[in-house]
Amino acid sequence: MRADRLTRPRRQRLARVLILAAWWGAVGYFVREVVRTRDANGEHLVATLVLAYLGVWCPVLALARWRPAGKLARFAACTASIAAAFAVVEIPAALGRIDYREVFHTPTPPWKRSGNLPDPDLLFERKPNQRLTFRFQGSDLHGLRDAPATTYTCDVAMDDRGFRNPPGLDAAEVVLIGDSFVEGLQVTDDELVSARLAERIGAPVANLGRTGYGPQQELAVLKRHAAGFGPRACVWFFYEGNDLQDLEGYDSQRERVRALRPESFKRAWRARSFVRNAAGWLMRPGSRDGVPARERAGLLDDGTAVYFSCGVHEGSPEAVADRARPETAAKLRGVFQEAADVCRKRGTDLIVAFVPAKFRVYHDLCRFDASSSHPSWPVDDLPGFVGVAARAAGADYLDLTPALRSAAEAGPLVYLADDTHWSPAGHRAAAAAIAERIRRDSDINVLPPSRGKVARRAG
Repeated sequence: MRADRLTRPRRQRLARVLILAAWWGAVGYFVREVVRTRDANGEHLVATLVLAYLGVWCPVLALARWRPAGKLARFAACTASIAAAFAVVEIPAALGRIDYREVFHTPTPPWKRSGNLPDPDLLFERKPNQRLTFRFQGSDLHGLRDAPATTYTCDVAMDDRGFRNPPGLDAAEVVLIGDSFVEGLQVTDDELVSARLAERIGAPVANLGRTGYGPQQELAVLKRHAAGFGPRACVWFFYEGNDLQDLEGYDSQRERVRALRPESFKRAWRARSFVRNAAGWLMRPGSRDGVPARERAGLLDDGTAVYFSCGVHEGSPEAVADRARPETAAKLRGVFQEAADVCRKRGTDLIVAFVPAKFRVYHDLCRFDASSSHPSWPVDDLPGFVGVAARAAGADYLDLTPALRSAAEAGPLVYLADDTHWSPAGHRAAAAAIAERIRRDSDINVLPPSRGKVARRAG
């Protein structure tokens, strides 16, 4: 008994020492994490909150008259209850049922997003035969305050190639290749440029557009997917806003994708984690600190406000001159040349359609606030630059700017007021211009829609 009484205080002292060592070790670890992650917003906030939690417990544990075991039990119970609450939302992320990067709109490379698969040439492709629901606000409102926000919702079904086509479409007289303007996540299936064009030419049209693709990825789509439809014409949409940037950045991104290795369970869970993505969302700048909406808005004659987040391309208006560099022209011409060669071997007419940015169409239809810098934004001759590259490769060329400008002057908005993409009216105007070009120049004889087919010209 006496020996037990002598050793008990020693055990208690040892327990206190071990608890204090563990405690201050945890404090030291999270202090290091706070310093290490000071530039990584979400992780920095998580480390700071954990450190603050430990700090709040310091005076409680130091001043309370509970025994060490009681202090430890209370701390453990409180921590366990908090951990259990987080486990409820983290378990679906760990199992891959929920990806909180999508919930909190965390910037994520497309090849790492749920619903997509990495690909060595396309960089990413959509999983086939899936149904996706997209919710978003107009991109032109980013960084603005006091702007009325509209939430867009789009439910889309992907075909067995991962594109936005009706079920069972396996043959088409025309295929459309491009980026988000062709995939059209801002409009319904029957409002798409592909659906509108099919109505006008009275024949099936395949939509091979995919949001986020650039010229080299679109060339890979042409090689890999277009031939399966047996088309007589291919319309390749070139968007001036970012396609040249995508052209320049493709090689480095392809190296990243080809260097990918399978993610461990821990790493994949961490990327999808509620805590990490919620913390990142909380650390992002709020709209209350943004630019006043009136500085980015133009008013039409009827009083409609149209917002512009950029000029005729993404990035600063001062960078316009960089778009027409000789090496860029050579690279673009090379992509178009390879596409024209592929189409020529398959007996397919290639039409390059230039998609103008919203500012090119609307800049002189709007009046701007005195505080706006928009009137000084330059409008270059990129349509001519792209036209030279397309024709040099032997492709037909169609600048959609005049058709969209005419539709903008005569009717409803052809671009969404708060986003860079076409409205339903824009899809309709583009389809009409393309149908007219096919009717006039292609080796396809467009019959009235009521005839329900496309006939090929004799000879």
